[in-house]
Amino acid sequence: MKIPFSRIARHLRRLVWLCAAFLFFASPAGAAPITGPIRIGLPDSLLHQQYLLLSEWRQYLINRLKRPVDFVLHKKPDDATVQLDTGKLDFAWITDYPNAHVDGRIRLLAQPLYKGQPFFTSYLIVPTYNHATNSLLQLKGAVFVFTDANQNGSYLDVRYQLLMAGEDPDQFFSKVFFARSHREVIKAVAVGLAHAGEVDSVVWDALAKVRPEQTGQTRIVARSVPYAAPPWVANTHVEQSDFDAMQRVLIGMASDAKGAELLKRIGIDGFVPGDESIFSHNIKMRRALGAE
Repeated sequence: MKIPFSRIARHLRRLVWLCAAFLFFASPAGAAPITGPIRIGLPDSLLHQQYLLLSEWRQYLINRLKRPVDFVLHKKPDDATVQLDTGKLDFAWITDYPNAHVDGRIRLLAQPLYKGQPFFTSYLIVPTYNHATNSLLQLKGAVFVFTDANQNGSYLDVRYQLLMAGEDPDQFFSKVFFARSHREVIKAVAVGLAHAGEVDSVVWDALAKVRPEQTGQTRIVARSVPYAAPPWVANTHVEQSDFDAMQRVLIGMASDAKGAELLKRIGIDGFVPGDESIFSHNIKMRRALGAE
């Protein structure tokens, strides 16, 4: 009996669909080997456009991972988080963890060490010609500049301090604007576009070494309490073997000469495995401000 071609075609389509469905459901959920270059998002604000350093660090990772590596620099602090969430990046050094909109979709990989601890502080800065201001509460009615609304150690920290002092964070300053990078915050304060601003200590300290003419036009008024340093994270699609390899290389940087040299130029002491518990203060600030 001759079987009609249309019936054969229909059965073939069904077979193809069943094979595709089997492969989809048989694959481990949320994890797959990285194909092509490993794509890593980096915040421009932490590295100050030091392109030679970036080139050497990229080559270091290529040599240690024995894989192609691409760096993707981000001007906006939340760009890397968005690209992680959409699967365009495999790893990233981010500044806004933890965030509700990425909950469960990224994995904590490593924490940078600064002065031996996985914490940063923030500096409240004013222009050097301002000799009168000695605290945040003296800036009521001032124009204030932040990096970004997602910054744990800038925007959230200042607002949390005001809230704890019984002030309304939304009404305290006469004007607030966002410069999108720590370097631009420093510049805005230095030239008088803002009466004051707040920046991560590691950025100000590193910039003081490479651009002292910029930081020299500002004065540190106060330092915040320590909060968890901006971490390295991985997209949940990254397979465990790739996750482990990247974590091993980052943590191992402090143990070899080239890695230690790069860390010094970046402005940190090294990396340690990520620990969710050290984000307790960050989470406390976010919850108090309704940002979590």
